[in-house]
Amino acid sequence: MVYSYKEKLKLFVLHKLRVLIMVRRMSMQNSIKHNPTQNRQVWEKDGKEMVRDPEGEFLYGKEGQKHWFPEFWIDKTPVTNGEFARFVAASGYKTTAERTGFGCANTGDKWEDLEGADWRHTGGPQTDIRTKADHPVVQVSWEDAAMYAEWAGKRLPTEEEWEKAARGTDGRKYPWGDQIPTKDACNFNKNEGGTTPVGKYSPQGDSPYGCVDMSGNVWEWTASDHEDGGKVLRGGGWSHPGEFVRLAERPNHNQDDRYDTDGFRCVVDS
Repeated sequence: MVYSYKEKLKLFVLHKLRVLIMVRRMSMQNSIKHNPTQNRQVWEKDGKEMVRDPEGEFLYGKEGQKHWFPEFWIDKTPVTNGEFARFVAASGYKTTAERTGFGCANTGDKWEDLEGADWRHTGGPQTDIRTKADHPVVQVSWEDAAMYAEWAGKRLPTEEEWEKAARGTDGRKYPWGDQIPTKDACNFNKNEGGTTPVGKYSPQGDSPYGCVDMSGNVWEWTASDHEDGGKVLRGGGWSHPGEFVRLAERPNHNQDDRYDTDGFRCVVDS
């Protein structure tokens, strides 16, 4: 049979589409753990477990506005020191604090810019993270977080995505419900004097989808711009009192700010 140019072009496009669909299916089969619900996967590039956030409506913000989102996947935990170290080893990346020579840390009763503070030395040169591989990485700017996400083939979540993963669909104030935070539910109010291993408060502090540390431990960078400038952070840090670990709280920092209370996690589209 002789095909016209248009018919040949149509057949070529259909073939390419079939190949793309097949590759997509193979990729999903290789990345998702084989379990009945398929709500978990391990991302190959950085080895992080991710949880599925299904499409649907949820109640957003302090006013409980209805928002709808398509399905996405989000890191179960904030990025840890060990995971960030693998990124640095693979890419040779230097963080904002390393390039400028200082970071900001809580020194007890105030925040100070400390020379030599960076992700490896969160409280200055006299501190280190050698025993904290499973703690969330801190002293990272928004740029640092975005560069890790790009390396991993992911992205930073919007604040709406972050909030949906943290509170589910019922508008709860905290990942576990509406009960005020306690030292058994999350890391806040300087109860631990610093960061804690990710997942320490699991399962009692988990979100409805199984994310850990969505309240307390570290503030988390998002992709969203804040109306007052800078980028939105979510979640509350280890040094902040209980009212700041409510899931609807949304302070802002400049993109090059780096604190010993700020970390991040990533998302991918389904």
